[in-house]
Amino acid sequence: MSGLDKLIQGIVHKDPWSLGRLARTIDDDLPGKEEALVQLHAMGGHSRVVGITGPPGAGKSTLIGKLIREGRKRDRTIAVLAVDPTSPYSGGAVLGDRVRMQDHATDPGVFIRSLATRGHMGGLSRSVQHLIILLDAAGFDLIMLETVGVGQEEVEVKDLAQTTIFVTVPGLGDGIQAMKAGVLEIADIYLVNKADQPMADSTVKDLQTMLSMSEVRDSWVPPVLTSVATDGTGVVGVMDEMDRHFDHLEVSGGLEGWRFSVAGSTVTEAVRGRVEESIRTLLDGNSAEFRTDVERVSRKKEDPMSVARRWLAKLNFSPD
Repeated sequence: MSGLDKLIQGIVHKDPWSLGRLARTIDDDLPGKEEALVQLHAMGGHSRVVGITGPPGAGKSTLIGKLIREGRKRDRTIAVLAVDPTSPYSGGAVLGDRVRMQDHATDPGVFIRSLATRGHMGGLSRSVQHLIILLDAAGFDLIMLETVGVGQEEVEVKDLAQTTIFVTVPGLGDGIQAMKAGVLEIADIYLVNKADQPMADSTVKDLQTMLSMSEVRDSWVPPVLTSVATDGTGVVGVMDEMDRHFDHLEVSGGLEGWRFSVAGSTVTEAVRGRVEESIRTLLDGNSAEFRTDVERVSRKKEDPMSVARRWLAKLNFSPD
């Protein structure tokens, strides 16, 4: 049995070491990644994926910690992919989320991994699609994605999650209106966290008003909930609404549409990855020929578009 086969066998039993090793192979794009993904893809298809997004400081990590506890009470295994900002020094994730979820670190039914954005826009990490395949193959009942929390461009989570929760806090005021064109329009559940603070009721009303003026996407009407994640208030209701939305997707046919959408997104990302790898290999900065062409462009002896066309003609996309 090969080393990869042993790792694959290990994740079936949710072995933490095997999961961690394969997650690192996928996230760091190490040798064996593609072979692993080919095997893992056929093993999954049962996990529920929930995306949790919202502005910084809304309490997303604290909420996830309480959702893990509630999910475990319901005998569900849970994996979390928490996307953190990239460290400017190491290039890795700033592990704030994992620190806030330490209560579950020794639970064999819970797997938590922090990911660095590494410059990827959209609120997620470039490897997150492939890590979902890994965790789905491992048979986790629930996979939660926490976006980095940087603003209204974080809409990519909608392409990967069956249910998207937008978490906000009282006192944003006109900020809610400013975000209408972005993340605020992609959610299936809206949650006003820190609801024990002043203006919570006003924030709920603002969201309800905004939703009442929005176009109806389907028969699902997004609820506006409240919580105080620090003490667990409202968390049971959030989990119940997650279940209700999943049931709605199954009955309405939305689940099949989601699977098709994710498949398209995954194939697109795979194609993009292969093209980018081919370009990196081709445009090796140490190549004498490449340096000669760069020198020609720098001295105005040739234009960059002509050089680019010549190099593009050399690309090779044939399988390894």
